[in-house]
Amino acid sequence: MLIALSILTYLCILFVLLPIVKSDFWIFRSLEYSRFQNFIICVIIVFLWIIYYALFNEIDIFAFCINALCVVYLTVKIIPYSIFGIKEIKRVKKRNANREIKILSANVLQDNTAYNKLLQQISVSNPDIVFLLETDEKWQNAVKSLKENYPHSIEVPKENTYGMLFYSKFKLIDKEINYIVKHDIPSVSCKVILHDESIIQIWGLHPEPPVPGESLTSTAKDKELAIIALKVKQCKLPTIVMGDLNDVAWSNTTSLLTKTSGLLDVRKGRGFYSTFSAHHWYIRFPLDYIFCSADFGFISMKRLKYNGSDHFPIYTHLIYAPKLKKTQKKEAPNKEVITEAKETAGQRIKVE
Repeated sequence: MLIALSILTYLCILFVLLPIVKSDFWIFRSLEYSRFQNFIICVIIVFLWIIYYALFNEIDIFAFCINALCVVYLTVKIIPYSIFGIKEIKRVKKRNANREIKILSANVLQDNTAYNKLLQQISVSNPDIVFLLETDEKWQNAVKSLKENYPHSIEVPKENTYGMLFYSKFKLIDKEINYIVKHDIPSVSCKVILHDESIIQIWGLHPEPPVPGESLTSTAKDKELAIIALKVKQCKLPTIVMGDLNDVAWSNTTSLLTKTSGLLDVRKGRGFYSTFSAHHWYIRFPLDYIFCSADFGFISMKRLKYNGSDHFPIYTHLIYAPKLKKTQKKEAPNKEVITEAKETAGQRIKVE
């Protein structure tokens, strides 16, 4: 029993420590996703050791202490994204309908045919912008009725699970479809004109994940997020970056994104809002994100119900509030952060 518990403890420690290794190979990066699950397991193991010691007066003190340190380490990593963390984006009580923006983002799962479930969610939540991922031509045809209420759009249907459909009630200008890293993985970019004529820059992303069967490394994902981070840093407009980032907020890559760009995480201090997997509660991670610049305030956010996809949709209600920038703005990134971002991005963008 002692040997079995020790082996279990060391395995758990290994899963916690592997993501610390600076390698873009999938096994190291994928284990970043499960830090919350690893935290729960580490806590359980601590209690198992306490119970075992109380019963048999035996303990692997080294394994116990390292596991306890893992609990502390994981707590530091994930607590900012729990309800116990500090909220980066302030809730706004004073409303202004002309400056509000409601967004529904959903990875629909390309093979999912429950089109009406998603359309019903859109009808009920009534967002201003709908961003749909993993959309092929079947999905494009299935949701074409959206154009009645969403006359402005960017449509990039694809058969490789990286298609995108972007629909807006607001007028769109400077619409772009970009292939930032790979020729078959698009992203969308546009400027949205709110009712008060304020202009907001939006980027919609779905980078390639580091998993066997798609990519053995996180290089493409890391590069795409770093390039976007550097673009956001140069952008003078209020900005929103959203989509299925195939990454978790507590990863080194997403941390580099927010540090470089100055974007704020809507989730911080409000909970994980885990969106994947909708099929398995025990391997649920927050992969679908909305980041925004410091001149936005928070009104509401919710994870919508299961609709046939392996992701839950995310609904976010923000307000453009320029006065908040004074109190919410992050410190400018230091030279080390910029250097790391430029190296990750492949030196593609000159940073002022």
